[in-house]
Amino acid sequence: MPKQLDWSRRAVLRLAWVGIIAASALTIEPLVKYLTSKEDRLRSPLVEYNLPLVVNSGWQNTANDRVWVKQDPLGVMALVATCTHLGCEVHYYPEKKEWLCPCHASTYDVDGRPVSGPAPRALPRVAVERKPDGTLVINTSKQVGMDTRL
Repeated sequence: MPKQLDWSRRAVLRLAWVGIIAASALTIEPLVKYLTSKEDRLRSPLVEYNLPLVVNSGWQNTANDRVWVKQDPLGVMALVATCTHLGCEVHYYPEKKEWLCPCHASTYDVDGRPVSGPAPRALPRVAVERKPDGTLVINTSKQVGMDTRL
């Protein structure tokens, strides 16, 4: 007959606490790495865009995934596709003419204004300048108003 273990309630609780502390210790390092990650941050505040823009053609993605440009009859504008709720990358769906955050389902209209979800503000519009050679320089560190155009 197998030997029966004789555990007291205090020994079981002590073992449970050791397990909780060990599990917590194992999750701290990955959590800190995730929270301090620079993976999604813009590498440089200046983004160049040298492809031709067609008036009313819709949003066009630059080399940096989160920076988009568009030209309408009033001029050129740019925005950073970062959700104003918790900073997730927002995706543009041209067929629906809307931006959608995959994290918490915030929805923005074609101009980046929040329509539904927890997002408190519009997608950030940023400054655009044109160099003499026609290349657009988008300064992601300088936010501008929703109606500002180049």
